[in-house]
Amino acid sequence: GEGPYDRGAMRGLRFLGLVGLIDPPRPEAFDAIARCRSAGVDVRMVTGDHPATALSIARDLGIAADPSDVVTGAQLAALENDPTPHGAAVARARVFARVEPRQKLGIVESLPQAGHVVAVGGDGVNGTPAMRAADIGVAMGRGGTDVARDCADLILTDDNFASIVDGIEEGRTAYDNVRKV
Repeated sequence: GEGPYDRGAMRGLRFLGLVGLIDPPRPEAFDAIARCRSAGVDVRMVTGDHPATALSIARDLGIAADPSDVVTGAQLAALENDPTPHGAAVARARVFARVEPRQKLGIVESLPQAGHVVAVGGDGVNGTPAMRAADIGVAMGRGGTDVARDCADLILTDDNFASIVDGIEEGRTAYDNVRKV
């Protein structure tokens, strides 16, 4: 068809280079993930990214190590009508890639059936159903949308995942002190 990207429009051009972009994890995320693990908190990553990109980032963060740790939105869609394999796939996955917002909600609804208490962090409108369904919805205070902040149980004023870990530690200390009294 006619348009700016058909073959006719590409004549006379010369390839000069290729650019790749990455949105790397924030530096404090590495320590926060390690602190979560040592505190018994299981971190999972849910993203719209390509599975290879998601696995690469998850490896760097120490969330996942192997391609079998990644479940895609297409794989989840194939299991939607059968709750047992769907629940098993959700329970074993460390990373969920190319996931749609409705699938994120399904993941959040499946994890408590495996005995998990679920916290979901997000900053946009697409994550709000999952944040609302989670035991604890966590919104980003600076970069998050008004909708995300309105439906959250907890708002991170510094948009820093590490603040969640600090909050867990403070909460556990307070709980222990109450039990002592």
